Amino acid sequence: MSRPLRIEYPGAYYHGMNRGLARSKVFLNDDDRERFLKLIGETCRQWGIEVYAYCLMDNHYHLLLQTPQGNLSRAMRHLDGVYTQGFNRAHRRDGPLFRGRYRAILIDAEEYFLAVARYIHRNPQAGEVEIERYRWSSHRGYLHPRYSPSWLNTNAMLSRFGRGSRGLNEYRTFMRSGVQKELMEFYREGYQRPILGGKEFVRWVKETIGEKARVRAEVPQSREIFGHALEEIVEATAQIYGKAVSELLKRRRGRENEARAMAIYLCRAVGGHKLEDIGKVMGLKNYSSVSSAYLAVKQRLELEKGLASSARKVERLLKSRKQP
Repeated sequence: MSRPLRIEYPGAYYHGMNRGLARSKVFLNDDDRERFLKLIGETCRQWGIEVYAYCLMDNHYHLLLQTPQGNLSRAMRHLDGVYTQGFNRAHRRDGPLFRGRYRAILIDAEEYFLAVARYIHRNPQAGEVEIERYRWSSHRGYLHPRYSPSWLNTNAMLSRFGRGSRGLNEYRTFMRSGVQKELMEFYREGYQRPILGGKEFVRWVKETIGEKARVRAEVPQSREIFGHALEEIVEATAQIYGKAVSELLKRRRGRENEARAMAIYLCRAVGGHKLEDIGKVMGLKNYSSVSSAYLAVKQRLELEKGLASSARKVERLLKSRKQP
């Protein structure tokens, strides 16, 4: 069975969300909520994303975000994964916290940016909570800048209502008005469509991205739409690490082989290549060895900033080579 469609490209806007496993709570107290907000800020800095709206409910969260670098999967995986680790440590539990992979709806920002923000900010209303009094929504930060996190981009939205107190009042009036019927029907659909936009936007996505946007079950969720050949990834990794390609292809144990491990990880995470194919290039006959190397780097990336920085450098180099 195919996974839900993942569409990633630089500058895309999304409504991202996730819910607790079996609808269980993912925020048990204010410490959890503060930890999650802090982690959003770290994710913004590490992965270069922009967040325009958020709302934390007891058993789920909502984000309105943009990915200038086209790396939604990397950022969301980091957010959910690191938060789960911290939640488990804080509450002495083990196992998954969320029901599965995050959901991300690609939105036509020109038409639905404000509407989705309003939908997110009005989430507490379902629980009969006045949205202007709700502490764990970005709406409060829009109305009172002292409550706005440094990483929250409020200018993009407020600029659409005008300057000064008049613009702020128009923003408040807009948020108080109800969510339009069309949008409510969209979110109530049993099968969640991956794109929220008009016919022209949907046509543009299909014509521009085309078959590259399709994600098969065997391809990792972090695969970007602009794929890279195995050899390209290995060569770019070698260049960033200042090594010859032949050094990455040699089987040696120890941390001096970080470049080799990074190449294996990126071939899977960025290139979306099969374990078998990666093993052939890297001289590994057993695909489980490729999987082990991939998972080891994946876990280290969440803890080691230097390693994460090296991964981003390789990705930027690959992207620069794809540009005309």
